[in-house]
Amino acid sequence: MWRWLRDLLWPATLPDRLTLGRIGLPVLIAVALLLLDRYGIQRAWYQYFSDWSLYAGFSGGRETFAAQLHLTLSNLVLFVLLPLAYHLAFPADGGGRYGLSMAGAVTHFPVYALMLALMLPVLWLASADPGFHRFYPMYKPQDIGDWLRYEAVYLVQFFAVEFFFRGFCLFRMERFAGYYAIPIMVIPYALIHIHKPLPEALASIAGGLVLGYLALRTRSIWPGIFVHCGIAFCMDWFSLIRAGWFGAL
Repeated sequence: MWRWLRDLLWPATLPDRLTLGRIGLPVLIAVALLLLDRYGIQRAWYQYFSDWSLYAGFSGGRETFAAQLHLTLSNLVLFVLLPLAYHLAFPADGGGRYGLSMAGAVTHFPVYALMLALMLPVLWLASADPGFHRFYPMYKPQDIGDWLRYEAVYLVQFFAVEFFFRGFCLFRMERFAGYYAIPIMVIPYALIHIHKPLPEALASIAGGLVLGYLALRTRSIWPGIFVHCGIAFCMDWFSLIRAGWFGAL
């Protein structure tokens, strides 16, 4: 019986390190997303860690700031440090350049700037929808300085997201899947938007496809970080304008 199980389950030849790295990539993505949803998002902060906020000086509305800080740090750990550790264990063929070059970013920056400019009227119209206001702004700042501090913490998470999906995952999968890596990458990317409003979640599919294609063409994730941060910042900005927050100041 033992010999039969061994012959059935044990491969005739063990895969090499490169093959193991390719096999383990979907597992790494699944683990990162599950850990983020269970322990990393804002809801997890309130469920597991909110008592800590009393010791850190966060209370009332400021606890939302603490929850965002928790999300940002979780993104950095799961979407940057964990992939880097995986790369050390299983280096990818062709090196480890995961779209961090600035050369392609500078050359194609006008294309990304145009994308952001075209999105601004759409975001402004969307910010008038009542469903939009039920989600944004996620933090009610006390003053301009408080708002800018929150935005700085908030926007850092998009570097981690772009590095993981458009850098680490996409450039690794490109080596064996070519441009088919783009729609494959979009599946887990869309799933991190599952708690967002449905229009935004659906838009993440189109956004993931476009940013993935441009990342491979430009060999850089930096313009994508610019667009992602620009859209996120404007969504908060427009929602505060609609709510009359600046006038109240």
